[in-house]
Amino acid sequence: MAPSGGRTSTKNSTKISVLGLAMLNIVAVVSLSGLPAEAEYGLSAAFYYVFAAAFFLVPVSLVAAELATAWPEKGGAFRWVGEAFGGRWGFVAMFVLMAQVTIWFPAVLTFGAISLAYTGPEATLDEKLSGNRIYILLTVLAVFWIATAIGAHGVAAFTRLAKWGGIVGTIVPAFLLVALGLAYLRSGGQSQTPLGWGELIPDLTRLSNLVLAASIFLFYAGMEMNAIHVRDVANPSRHYPLAVLVAAVGAMGILVLGTLAIAFVIPQSEIDLTQSL
Repeated sequence: MAPSGGRTSTKNSTKISVLGLAMLNIVAVVSLSGLPAEAEYGLSAAFYYVFAAAFFLVPVSLVAAELATAWPEKGGAFRWVGEAFGGRWGFVAMFVLMAQVTIWFPAVLTFGAISLAYTGPEATLDEKLSGNRIYILLTVLAVFWIATAIGAHGVAAFTRLAKWGGIVGTIVPAFLLVALGLAYLRSGGQSQTPLGWGELIPDLTRLSNLVLAASIFLFYAGMEMNAIHVRDVANPSRHYPLAVLVAAVGAMGILVLGTLAIAFVIPQSEIDLTQSL
């Protein structure tokens, strides 16, 4: 009994580092798949990213940090809403969040399974595989069960996975995207989007620009998701807000630089074409 108890104690004493929690938040927020759609707007996309970060991402992050440290008990959104409006509304908030995740994750994993099917050497076979429902179902279920198994091994396991998954799946591709964009400009390539201070401030009277602003606000959604792990952070009153700040700056930097790298290299007409496919 003693050895077993020792292992449990060690496992439960594992804490999430500032970098680990920041990476969890970056992975929850950042997606590179939407960058081409924003690159169509050129330099003005950077204005929207900074504007949305200042008036949405940072306030939401600070509110999540305050709520998480004020009520560090487990429960996340259920705890916050329950403290303010009672247990019933806390249950409603948690149910809505669960319903959202239940719909969102299978949709994203289905997209991933279809994309994975096109990595084979035979285009015809890849096309058939991507339309195979059994293949898609088994792939989605496999990812769910693997994620569940990793999560069952404790905080250290899923934090390590999120950190390295974020580095390999988000940080490295974003770095390569930006590096290739800069290499294109340094090699003498002409920027495909106009540069200048006048291009930075968009025309807010155009409806299309307002639609872009709304879509970029959604890009930053999800920073509050990992507040449920506040008890797994050492010194949460200090480290949780710091991790949120690092994640907010990192997410904004990746989105701004990645979008501009695409806008510098690809003409707007070709970006329009890729979005219509």
